[in-house]
Amino acid sequence: MKILAVTLPRTVVRSTVEVKETMARFTTEIISSCAFGINSNSLKNPDEEFGLSVRNIFEINLRKGLALLAAFFAPHLQAIFRLKFMDTKTNNYVRRIVWSAVDYR
Repeated sequence: MKILAVTLPRTVVRSTVEVKETMARFTTEIISSCAFGINSNSLKNPDEEFGLSVRNIFEINLRKGLALLAAFFAPHLQAIFRLKFMDTKTNNYVRRIVWSAVDYR
């Protein structure tokens, strides 16, 4: 919370505040800190790797939508067509972060 209090006043002086984006970055900062033990600096650096990976996971396009539908309604089609929710780069990053947290604990 302290980082939000420090970062927000500097942003307000310069321009308008995008509340949705600021709160998304703040949430990303809290989750990365509490769940994985990483300091992502999402508020100061919007192009940080953890934040980009989270945005990529929740960004829905036609391919991801079809993969999601197939997973719930026809899982055998997902295996046949090799439909994935995440691209390989994001998948590898998430696996690395999760396993590093598991190894640490």
